[in-house]
Amino acid sequence: MDRFFNLYFNLYFLNLMFVMTYGVIVSFFSDWLSRKVSKRTVTREITSFIFHCCFGAVLQIFGLGSAILFFIIDRLLGRVKIGWLSVIIALLIVVVVFIILINL
Repeated sequence: MDRFFNLYFNLYFLNLMFVMTYGVIVSFFSDWLSRKVSKRTVTREITSFIFHCCFGAVLQIFGLGSAILFFIIDRLLGRVKIGWLSVIIALLIVVVVFIILINL
């Protein structure tokens, strides 16, 4: 049972790190591409959502779900002022927890 628990958390954090890395890169690219395609805000948001979904669909159904959640969270966090220090600390916590779980 203990091995299953460790395996689950290792896969969870590996997936989280992959989704965060791929998601951030794709999100930047989708937003950049949507700004190039349209100047109107509503059209730009719809275009960005479509690009997020297309890039998420590359990873099948779970990727599409992650892309939609990533888009929603990205837009919600865009309304809140978050500094780079907070982002770096959050990512470091995820990496440290992952390394600790691997070594259990």
